[in-house]
Amino acid sequence: MAIVASHGPLYDIEDGAAVDLELHPLDAADSAELLRLVVRDQRLSDEPDAARGLVQLCAGLPAALHVAARWIRKYRRRPLSRLLAELSKELDEKGIPVVEKVWDAAYLSLTAEAALLYRLLADHPGPSFTPESATALLGLGRDAADGALEELEIAGLLDTREASSTADGRLRLPELMRAHARRRARTDGAERERADAQRRIVTWFLRQAQRADLFAAGPRLVVADAVPPLEGAPDSPLTDPAAATDAERRERARSAARWLNTERHALYASVRLAHSLGLDTETWALCEPLWTHFLDHPQPADDIEVFGLGVAAAGRAGNLPALVRMRCQLARPLWEQGRTDEAAQELARALATLDTLGESTRTSKLRASAIEFRGTLHAGQGDWAAAAADFRRSRDVHHTISNTYGVTLQTYRLGQATAELGDVAEAAQLLAQAHRSAVELGRERLAGRIGFALGGALRGLGRTGEARVLYDDALTSARGRGSDADEQRILDAFAELADEEGHFDEAGAHRAAAHGIRVRNGLA
Repeated sequence: MAIVASHGPLYDIEDGAAVDLELHPLDAADSAELLRLVVRDQRLSDEPDAARGLVQLCAGLPAALHVAARWIRKYRRRPLSRLLAELSKELDEKGIPVVEKVWDAAYLSLTAEAALLYRLLADHPGPSFTPESATALLGLGRDAADGALEELEIAGLLDTREASSTADGRLRLPELMRAHARRRARTDGAERERADAQRRIVTWFLRQAQRADLFAAGPRLVVADAVPPLEGAPDSPLTDPAAATDAERRERARSAARWLNTERHALYASVRLAHSLGLDTETWALCEPLWTHFLDHPQPADDIEVFGLGVAAAGRAGNLPALVRMRCQLARPLWEQGRTDEAAQELARALATLDTLGESTRTSKLRASAIEFRGTLHAGQGDWAAAAADFRRSRDVHHTISNTYGVTLQTYRLGQATAELGDVAEAAQLLAQAHRSAVELGRERLAGRIGFALGGALRGLGRTGEARVLYDDALTSARGRGSDADEQRILDAFAELADEEGHFDEAGAHRAAAHGIRVRNGLA
């Protein structure tokens, strides 16, 4: 028997190989086990976070884990956290000698286009990418990108484990290999090629995020102009639902919401990249579709950071409508983190900026939105009377400009506040009105949320059967969108309803499911 090893797939063995064994990098558990077998050191147990960081840094490469083990043996008095920072810098700047030679040889075997894509992938936002985003990054069209990706795969310079199991054929450049690509870019690349690619990928992600936002949330108040298609860069597979049936439109809306969540890391990274490049319009414009993602999947640290960058970029560009929008968006995660004074300041500045703008339909929508944000802040502080007053004012503005969607949204918010103020019967009437309107407008996302609120009001009136139907619909909608935040809230309410009806096993199951979501998101 002959065993033949290669860095990439072996296509040229006569008659083929009897057995192909594709050796992927080690997973985290096996990497940690190997590290502990190579070096037995108490620090690995005493500093678990740093130990996990070392494992993550080594990206499943045994050679990298052996380097980490040698550092641990060599520097026995240094905390692992310090070793992690020092080793990260070392591997980023120099790589691993034995691995570097293999990767250099693979890189030098590439054609010019494949080598260019490899260098550019070092700057791709987010930890993974798709063939479409790689095409946008390369800027030479789909055929050239497909050929370059094929070369990189054959050369063993891509992690393709997710390609067959994901609908979008997702690929990765592991972090150590990404660092190698950066080193090759410093040696072989030109600054212009890198700058052009960074602008292309930011613009491409902005266009895709705008499309996903439109499909997921429907037409809504946005300030940025829509980005046209990029020449030679195919869009992500999000089909325009305008001519689809209601069922297809709902599924595509859910698919778009899932796309926003799948690409969240790339979108956050794109905001940071755009800001670092001085692309002010692209910076704040990317924050608009991230608002839709925030409502389903709040990530407080990331959201505060990128919405803050949006505020800075809009201010630097002198775009006052965008500045109003960004201040409102930033206020929400601030107060949800208990930073209510900062949130109130952002909203006050937004409303003051509106006073400097001329009268127009868009200004009126921005004003109504800012007033709604202030009402939501009042609600978060428990001042439901002030919240109800703001929601009523916002609804009046929408009535004035005949914005049916805005009226529906504010009727919903007013119904929530009315319920909190104790007038459950009036709240149920307002919420039922808003729910009918949302359904008529085809706003599945909003209809699900209003239906959940209406279910709560009906429970308060003893109409638990009707509440159960609405909770079921809301839960289906939340799961279809992949909204963990909404699903958790609905499951908690379902558990309370089941308790009220004496269905204690069902209540326990709902609570367990809600707890599982909290654990998955690091909230329990």
